[in-house]
Amino acid sequence: MPLTIFETPPVSGSERSSKLPLSTASGVANVLIFYSSVIDGQLWCPDCRFVESIIKTTFENSADRQGIIVYVGDQATWRNPNNTYRKGWKISSVPTLIRLNAEGKEESRLVDSEITLKRLTAFLN
Repeated sequence: MPLTIFETPPVSGSERSSKLPLSTASGVANVLIFYSSVIDGQLWCPDCRFVESIIKTTFENSADRQGIIVYVGDQATWRNPNNTYRKGWKISSVPTLIRLNAEGKEESRLVDSEITLKRLTAFLN
């Protein structure tokens, strides 16, 4: 399934963002993909750039998983301890993938160096 991009304005606070669109035109998203924001045409985080093609290819070949890309902000916004995704989703590193169950609750997550083709494939199945 293709990935859906959800770009949020920089925000702060401890509330979990209820604005993430888990329902999309092609179904309900069951994986959230937290990336750094795009700055000057590319993700500012080198680890995000490294896994971007692995994630994109894996989702294109997955018939039953749909992911939503969530950009956490520029470097200054991301480093702020009150970043919405740090607080609400307990994201401490990007990239982070969170698999959701049918009720939209977190089932599991892959963080940063854990995101390999082998582990991502197992994570999605």
